[in-house]
Amino acid sequence: MATLGGHEIHVLTEDPTYSVNITQHPVESDIDLTDHVERKPTTMEITGKILGPDASDIRDQLVEVMMSGTRLDYIGRNAFRSALLARFNTTHDYETSNGYRFSATLQQVRIAQPSYAPLMNDPILLAEAKDTTNAGRQQLADQPPQGTEQQHEMRRGETLYSIAPKYGTTWQRLLTLNPGVDPTKLQIGEQVRIA
Repeated sequence: MATLGGHEIHVLTEDPTYSVNITQHPVESDIDLTDHVERKPTTMEITGKILGPDASDIRDQLVEVMMSGTRLDYIGRNAFRSALLARFNTTHDYETSNGYRFSATLQQVRIAQPSYAPLMNDPILLAEAKDTTNAGRQQLADQPPQGTEQQHEMRRGETLYSIAPKYGTTWQRLLTLNPGVDPTKLQIGEQVRIA
């Protein structure tokens, strides 16, 4: 009898695999040079049976644990702490009437924890943070008091269309305010009413 994620299971075989990655570089003569040996995660294949009236519930829970990436413990002939369930297969046949046979792969993992994560929730840093502003919004030209006439002196390259947004209006409104002005013949230094 073994336990996988706290569930009792009947395990027939346990096949742990220990491996390393060895980098090699060819040389002109003799054997290749090795300059680095890197440990790979330990994996373990297990096969067995899950029996009893709650066998389907156990299967559903183990699949959910696998899909969510939740770490679990395996205790059997070998112990596997804080591992991920990388594969879980079930076989439903006539030989097992109150459950099913299964095969699974467990993989040892080490989860990285970012060093800056605790600072994200630090109340002192949050209190010092400034509110977001609309610094990128286009600023309107200073507006005179309501009801006073305002003029704009045309500069090189300006059109009614290009100056209208500066004063928070449209080129059509500027054309209405300046009935005697031909927008295609504006001169540098010409005064245009904008309010």
